[in-house]
Amino acid sequence: MSTTIIEIAQKAGVSIATVSRAFTQNSSIHPDTRRKILRIAEENHYKPNPSARSLSSKRTDTIGVVLPELVDEFFSEIIRGIDEEAYKSQHYVLVASSHSQRNVLETVLEFMFSGRVEGVILMVPQLQNEFIKLISRSKRPVVLIDAPQNINQVVSFNINNFQGAYSVVEHIINHGYKKVGIIIGPEGNCDSDERFRGFSHALKKYNLPLDQDFIIRGDFTYRSGYYSFIRLMSQNKKPDAIFATNDMMALGIYEAARNSQIKIPQDVAIVGFDDIFSSRLLQPRLTTVHVPISELGSSAVRYLFKMINGEVDLHKPCRNELTTGLVIGGSCGCPISNAQIIF
Repeated sequence: MSTTIIEIAQKAGVSIATVSRAFTQNSSIHPDTRRKILRIAEENHYKPNPSARSLSSKRTDTIGVVLPELVDEFFSEIIRGIDEEAYKSQHYVLVASSHSQRNVLETVLEFMFSGRVEGVILMVPQLQNEFIKLISRSKRPVVLIDAPQNINQVVSFNINNFQGAYSVVEHIINHGYKKVGIIIGPEGNCDSDERFRGFSHALKKYNLPLDQDFIIRGDFTYRSGYYSFIRLMSQNKKPDAIFATNDMMALGIYEAARNSQIKIPQDVAIVGFDDIFSSRLLQPRLTTVHVPISELGSSAVRYLFKMINGEVDLHKPCRNELTTGLVIGGSCGCPISNAQIIF
C-alpha cells in the first residue's frame, strides 16, 4: 500500500498543510522544514497526487506549448529543453502544433481560457496583430520564442539570426568565394527574414553583388533543399558557395549533390544554420551556425515560471537574445578533421 500524505506529516511532525506547501515551493515554509519533508517523502517513495494538488490549489501544474509543424529536429530539441525544465518544477507539458494562422489562434485561445494550463509558450514565426493584442491583454502568462524584431511589447526569447547568418557568410567570403547563393525559408517567416538580412549585409560589406539568380525560396524542409540545389546548379551561371538557411535544407542539398555527382566543397561549398544532430553526421562535416536550441526552450520555461509565481510583472515587455556560434566543418573548404565551435 502506498504512503499517504498523512503518514508523511506524522513522520515529519508537521501538519498536512505544511507537507502540501513543501511540494508547491511555498515561500512561507522554512527551508530546513522543506528539506526534512522531502527527505522523508523520498525515503518512503511518496509523490503528491497531481490531481489532488490541482483541486486544492486551483493550479494545474501544466504549461501549454504551441509550435509550428513538428517536422524536424529543431522543434524536438526545443520541446526537450522545455520538458526537462518543466520536470524540475514538477510540471507537465501539453504540446500542440498547428498548420495555419487560424489553428494557432484557436489553440492559443483554448489554452488561455480553458483553465487547463498555467501559462503558454508560443512559437509563431509569422505573428499577426491579433496575436499581439491577445497576448498583451492576457491574464495568463505567455512567453514567445523567436518573436519578430519589430515585436517589442511582449516577453520573448530569441536567436540572434542576423549575427549568425552574417558570421557564416563572412566565413565563406573569407575563403575566397565570390558567387554566393542562398536558399531562404518561407516568405514572412521572421527567422528566414533575419537570416537573409545577415546574408545581404555580409555581401554588401565585402562589395559582392546580391545576384537574384542565386536567391532561391525554400521552406526549411529537406525536400526544398534538394530541389533548390538542383535548380541553382542547373543554371549556366552557378554559385561557388551556397548558404542553406537551415540544416534540414542542407541535408537535402547533400543528397542532391551526391545524386548529381557534385563534390562538396570541391565543386561548391555549403554552409547551414542550426547545428542539428543529423548535420554532424554529414561527410564532409557541415559548417553551420550553432544555435543553443534546447537552451532556447529551457530559458523560456524558467521565465514563464517566474511570471506564474508572480516574481516578475506579467505585462512587462522583455526581449532576450541568445548568442550563436560558428561550427567549422569541412563543407566550406576548411582543412580540418574535427569540427570546431567558435563563439
